[in-house]
Amino acid sequence: MPHLLNPESLLFFFGPHFDVDVALTTAKNLPNLEGLCEGIKRSIDEGVPHIGLHLVGYENIDTGLSALAAVSKPNAPSMISFYAESSHRIFGGATLVCVPLAFCSSHFVPSGEYVVYRHTYKRPLVTETEYSTTMQSGSDEERMRLFLFTRSREGFETITGMSYVGISKRPWQQRLAEHIDSAMAKQSKTKLHEAIRQMQGQKVIHVHDVSAYGISEAEARQYESKLIASSTLWPLGLNMKC
Repeated sequence: MPHLLNPESLLFFFGPHFDVDVALTTAKNLPNLEGLCEGIKRSIDEGVPHIGLHLVGYENIDTGLSALAAVSKPNAPSMISFYAESSHRIFGGATLVCVPLAFCSSHFVPSGEYVVYRHTYKRPLVTETEYSTTMQSGSDEERMRLFLFTRSREGFETITGMSYVGISKRPWQQRLAEHIDSAMAKQSKTKLHEAIRQMQGQKVIHVHDVSAYGISEAEARQYESKLIASSTLWPLGLNMKC
């Protein structure tokens, strides 16, 4: 039986709260798995995004409730996303990580150590009242559709100017933790660190997109500069230079 996902990549991108076993089981039971794997390998060889599949992961860190669903997205790049939430004083609020499916697959072979990522603050498109009403009186299909929508990137809109692009050869979570420390403990005055302080206590979600993975430092810096120049250079976003 072909293997779609790489367990080590899943842990690298999504961290210890992501249920790797559930993801592997879900992937193993996907229809036409062999054809899907062939399509992923072909997209990697051709350097183009694979299209059509979204694996939506969810974890309530406080209760341990975990779920993962496979959703057909015929016109969208394939990805795995992971929505984690908690009311804990240390891990408070919600975060969403989005990674192209190819980077998580057993068919992707990194040629370098660098990751290019984007951090974005977003607001939910569905109000708490709308969510509560549907969950109380909607059909099973409506509740499931809304649950998945509000745990996916499509369920949020970007707050103008609140996006940042960076690179790292370490796990992106480690680099983000350093940014948070600079913002909160050291009171750094960079635009990103000011934004991190500004967003504390707001009804927002911090979305983390992996834009490139397994590339050289030179390739990562070139791609980072391209993304910054087109979308996140201040005042469009939070990067202060290309």
